[in-house]
Amino acid sequence: MTSNCLTQGRSTRARHQFFRRSALAIALASAGLSAGQVMAQDNQEQGAGALEEILVTGAIRDTLRNSVEIKRDATTIVDALSASEMGALPDLSVAETLERITGVTGDRFKGNSSEISVRGLGPFLGASTYNGREVSSGSGNRSVAFSQFPSELVNGAVVYKAQQASLLEGGVAGVIDLRSLRPIDFGKRRIQGEVKANYNEYDAKLNGDDGIGYRGSLSFTDVFDTEIGTIGVALGYAGHESSTPEESYNTSSTLRNCNSDYVADQGGSGGWNPCSWSDDNAAAGDGAAADGPYYFVPNLQYFRQMESEEERNAFMGTVQWQPNDDWDITLDVQESDRFYYEDRHDLYIDDGRNNITNWETNDAHALTSYTGYSRFSTYGEYRERDEQYSGGGLNIEWNATDRLLLRTDLSVSDTTRYQETWQTRFRSDRYFFDWEANGDDWPLINRVYSDLDDPENTQVERSSFDDYSFYDGGSSDGRRARYREFLIEDTINAFRFEGEYSFDQGFITSIDAGVRVSEHDHNNYSEDTWAVQQEENTYADVEDVGANCGTDFPQSGYGEDTSVTYDTWATYDTLCAFDRMVGNEDWSLTPEAPSSGDVVLSEEVTSAFVMANFESEWGGVPVTGNFGVRVVETDVTSEGYRQSFIVETTGAGTDEDPLSFLITEDTDTLTQETYTNSYTNVLPSVNVNFLLREDLELRTALYKAVSRPDMWWLGAGRDLNLGGGEEEYASIEEAVAEGSVTAFGNPNMESIESENFDISLGWYPSEDTAISAALYHKRFNAGLDTADDVYETFVINGQPAEMEVNGIIENTGEESTINGIELTVQHGFTSLPEPFDGLGFSAGVNFADTDFEYPENGSEITDDIDIAPANLPGFSDESYNVEGYWEKYGASARLSYKYRSEYLKPFGSNFGQTNRYVQGHDSLDLSLAYNLNANLQIKLQALNLANDAYVEYRVAEDAFNRIEYSGRKFFLGLRFRM
Repeated sequence: MTSNCLTQGRSTRARHQFFRRSALAIALASAGLSAGQVMAQDNQEQGAGALEEILVTGAIRDTLRNSVEIKRDATTIVDALSASEMGALPDLSVAETLERITGVTGDRFKGNSSEISVRGLGPFLGASTYNGREVSSGSGNRSVAFSQFPSELVNGAVVYKAQQASLLEGGVAGVIDLRSLRPIDFGKRRIQGEVKANYNEYDAKLNGDDGIGYRGSLSFTDVFDTEIGTIGVALGYAGHESSTPEESYNTSSTLRNCNSDYVADQGGSGGWNPCSWSDDNAAAGDGAAADGPYYFVPNLQYFRQMESEEERNAFMGTVQWQPNDDWDITLDVQESDRFYYEDRHDLYIDDGRNNITNWETNDAHALTSYTGYSRFSTYGEYRERDEQYSGGGLNIEWNATDRLLLRTDLSVSDTTRYQETWQTRFRSDRYFFDWEANGDDWPLINRVYSDLDDPENTQVERSSFDDYSFYDGGSSDGRRARYREFLIEDTINAFRFEGEYSFDQGFITSIDAGVRVSEHDHNNYSEDTWAVQQEENTYADVEDVGANCGTDFPQSGYGEDTSVTYDTWATYDTLCAFDRMVGNEDWSLTPEAPSSGDVVLSEEVTSAFVMANFESEWGGVPVTGNFGVRVVETDVTSEGYRQSFIVETTGAGTDEDPLSFLITEDTDTLTQETYTNSYTNVLPSVNVNFLLREDLELRTALYKAVSRPDMWWLGAGRDLNLGGGEEEYASIEEAVAEGSVTAFGNPNMESIESENFDISLGWYPSEDTAISAALYHKRFNAGLDTADDVYETFVINGQPAEMEVNGIIENTGEESTINGIELTVQHGFTSLPEPFDGLGFSAGVNFADTDFEYPENGSEITDDIDIAPANLPGFSDESYNVEGYWEKYGASARLSYKYRSEYLKPFGSNFGQTNRYVQGHDSLDLSLAYNLNANLQIKLQALNLANDAYVEYRVAEDAFNRIEYSGRKFFLGLRFRM
């Protein structure tokens, strides 16, 4: 099918004899990236005749050569990874592997790479598919959990950095398509297995643990000639059990600006005096508050010790059947089950903004030192998560005639995520403390004492924090138990039908056309219950919990990679403590029970495209490409819940005895509201590629693209406040006028549309050298902000009432642009004498700039100060990846370095939180391998060699939200292949 974005380029280059392929085809025939794995997402694999040119040997140099070959064969701008590269580095998942592509970066959280960005533009503007199909998500956004696709079982990946009409819409930044093996195209029997022992140095610090985990995989591929045709089977299993403990310093998601000083403004000792912002405060001096010094402070802060374990089992299978030369039928399935738990032990400073005095800041108004007055808590949290992913599809290709190829594809992708969380807390009395920032290390708590005027003689001993009785404070809310459940169900069903008609001659070589229909159902439920200890309650106190549930501090060496004041504190078994506190009370929940925060959403998408592929010569220069249009219609139905109300009337309705209305919330009933929205996007595209010389290619792309809003932004929940039943009103209208509505989403939010231009120049002086540069420009009429003057109609007591809705996220329509440049180079030093001829390297860099503005909407930041808006979520203006390798005599070594600059990481769907940034970070990984014989290979791999901290800050640089260490990870493995 010549709509294949590779096939068009291949035919012209073969005609002009730009490349001598025979030797390469033989070398590439022994591994598994088929031609179909590097074509457009919506166009599945071709027949086996073209496949042998795209297969790889598995050696580092040959896989790099093959990646270049894939790039050159495409009719749009792509980068790719071959099958033999998957698992060649110490990759925990496909996400780490994808980061080796220029411009592709991950959000490295808890030591692992997760959400993937293309060209630094964030997952919000990207799209990811598996075998050209949408993938469901266990979160509220559209980011794919790449960890559910083990790198051992995924056969290839293509990153489309420009669009064409046949591609699935949804990726302004790019589309990442993962591919499974097609066994007939692979063409032979292969049995492969691998066992790895992994060592996590942070896990080894945990009491009773040795830091050892495992990863294992087994795959089988074979082809059978039968009476009903050729049948190919590919089966694979991968599983692992590993630990990802962490040590971190954290602050609350709420940040405030203050200019008060407890001593200078109020004096006295003790009590609850939260910091404030006022012209009357001492820091304001003789002028307005904004003219004087001020500081940002969180509501609370805490040090966390956390143990976590993950067990995952994944299975992937493909059956391919070719009854004859005209039919190709493929069925593939993917299953992944993940169980994960976290056991958290925190030391809280609960009253983060109370009685602030003696404060100093940096130029960005982040605190560098201060004295505060707070309760300290020992806090336990235990959470379990079960997640299941099931996906698959049936693809049928039929060569109806010599010119007409028809294809249909049915697919399903389903994710279910269920999580339970148990929390307990015990608080001390309030104490003063001296806090000091320490660069990018954890802050220091230099002293804790009871008398502000006499800190030396009232100092609390360090050992007190290890005593349970310290946390038996006198406040009535000192003890708390909390339980929460959430359930996310995400399902995508899709049908696609396409056809291609080829021509023997002329400028147009073929016409592709097709339709696709999908339904995306997303349900996001949560329920929560909690209670605090009051005088009349009989919940167990902290000393009872200490006696029955107390534990030694769960690890040794806490905080040894940073600075730490308290490396131990009193801890306990959280589940045991929860049971002691709650006793026989029934706290069971039903997540599916309606609540205003639920998201119940259906998104139906119908798309159609037509695309012409062409091939010609312009002024003696061979030219290939395509032009076409894709039309996409989206229908959204969002169901939400809001409070119901009971209206009582009093009075006779006379002048002497007028009617009055008392409105109270009906806590037993919720009212369902349904919102619908439909919109259409028309997406034209043109790709033109010029073969300037045998070793020089120019590619251009002009197209429109869209990115869809996250699912949780489309929620329809509403929180209505109509007085709480404490005040009588003269009319329903009066109650409505004084009431308020807060939105938990905007079902009318539509896809962001962009106009894009890309140009790429590639120079390939030899099979071991490639240099390419790409420029890209994207223009949006889009911006994200909370809307003003939005009104919706609600029925109260049978009477429609129009009310203003606060917190609606909208697309402002403001114009913004993104401009960027990518540079890539790879070279093998084959001309050097042995053993140095085994050396080589590859490197890539991406620079981008945007004027897109993501506003600061922190609800606790006052309007008195101006805070610069952030960029696109996930946007990094710089990213690098560099790899050096050596392979010779059956041995190989590979060192990989990755870096991305800071980027915005919003707090999920909560648009009212202060902006959170991830500080620029890098990683260094190593892989060593040696072939013991033709069938056995031994590997030694290492992740996160530098053990650099993962750092987040908010609003002001050095106003840290999180400083996390997760340690180095090492793998020793044995692979057999036969």
